[in-house]
Amino acid sequence: MNYTNTNKKTGIFTAFINMIRHQIGERKLNSPLGYILMGLAAMVMSFAIARIDERIGLLVIAGLLGGTLTFICLFNTRLGFYITVTLSFFAFYINRLISESLPVGLGVDALIALTFIGIYFRKTIVREKYWQHTRNPITTAYFVFVAFFLVEFFNPSMDSIPGWIFAFRKFLNFLMILYTALYIFKDIEAVKEFIKLWLGLSLLAGLYGCFQEWHGLLGFEDSWVNRDPLRYKLYFQAGSMRKFSFLSDPTAYGMLMADAVIFALVLAMGTVNRKLRWTLIGICIPMILGMAFSGTRTAYAMLPAGIIFFIMMTITSKRTLAFAIMAVMMFVFILFGPVHNGTISRIRTTFLLSDDASFNVRDINRERIQPYILRHPLGGGLSTSGVVGAQYNPGHTLAGFPPDSGYLKSALEMGWVGLALTCFTYFIILRTGIRNYYRSRSPEIKGYYAAIVAALYGYIIAHYTQVAIGQIPGCFFFYAMLAAIIKLITFDKEQPNTNNPITI
Repeated sequence: MNYTNTNKKTGIFTAFINMIRHQIGERKLNSPLGYILMGLAAMVMSFAIARIDERIGLLVIAGLLGGTLTFICLFNTRLGFYITVTLSFFAFYINRLISESLPVGLGVDALIALTFIGIYFRKTIVREKYWQHTRNPITTAYFVFVAFFLVEFFNPSMDSIPGWIFAFRKFLNFLMILYTALYIFKDIEAVKEFIKLWLGLSLLAGLYGCFQEWHGLLGFEDSWVNRDPLRYKLYFQAGSMRKFSFLSDPTAYGMLMADAVIFALVLAMGTVNRKLRWTLIGICIPMILGMAFSGTRTAYAMLPAGIIFFIMMTITSKRTLAFAIMAVMMFVFILFGPVHNGTISRIRTTFLLSDDASFNVRDINRERIQPYILRHPLGGGLSTSGVVGAQYNPGHTLAGFPPDSGYLKSALEMGWVGLALTCFTYFIILRTGIRNYYRSRSPEIKGYYAAIVAALYGYIIAHYTQVAIGQIPGCFFFYAMLAAIIKLITFDKEQPNTNNPITI
């Protein structure tokens, strides 16, 4: 083998990458080479629009936007990640606006992959370790999951290889989010930056949900709901339309709002200054209303579950005890107070399970499918249940069977072995977060750990009644916060033992 030629090729590639980064990232094309490239692009575009088809202009604009996003994701990891997170909030809204069924999920997945590839290039150039900060219980558990997915490839009950590829690709995207966040969170300021972005986007989603409730759906939104009779039946409940804001559906919206409220409330209960505390409480108001207007029972259960978990973690604090008393009083008032409307009635049915017909139907389905789960330790195979199963494995026993739960979906497709591995992984996540909370010396980092663990617990509970973990955009928060659990303890060791308050 000619190592001299190989080294020359590597050197040329590195020089080319550095030149592109310099021209675009540093000089912003403000150079003779940049002027030439932009001039040539303008000439080609003008000729194509005039001589071929005017619609080419739209394609060129889309291409320029796509190319710009590609370069940002490849050469500016943090900005690319934040753009991807922001796009995940508004992608479904744009789809409804243009009345097209665009594969928005694939677009978001592509940006995640490009950002991950950009990290690989950066680490290759500066010769950093590729798998830095991955020696911990959480990433180890997910690497075991990767191995289990590979075992599932040989599952004799599965008929479709494309179905396996679809599920494995989604899982790899979640790992890319985790790895990207591990790379971005180089210090506590980076974690705060992500939290600001997330709470800001969640606040916008909450406000828009309130707008939909008080103003009504916009014309294109109303058309989108009415276009599908089944969708209309699911969204129009008890005489009112369930709100979905920018997101894909009311369920994803409600769960996102509930988790954001848990996170913000727990942060407000930490050692924060008064102004920030009231700011966090204030932004919770539109998000709580948005959660209520979504009509999502799972979200209604998430909120008290996360708060109870936080109270159990910090029960020795006087502030926590006072908060617990107020929370119980509000909860009792909502359940039994002299207030009656469609939203309140739906909240009450969440905690009166015997009166909930849909919950009873789900219990019957779970009981009916248990013998199949027990007979198949590896399950029926990936992408074999629900709508996806009908698409990839139409002749399968599970095709079309509604999982209605993330844990039931794991049991159906990966068997009781996969279900046990899923539960063990979530146990590892909570254990690591709680352990790091008690090991932290900084009150600021303790406050972040309490908020993160309580919010993740909300999602883990919601996974019992919905496929909660993995939906866009909630998956970005879930897996980014796993990275925060891993990294925050390292920042605590770098800081002196002070009583710094939480700041954002």
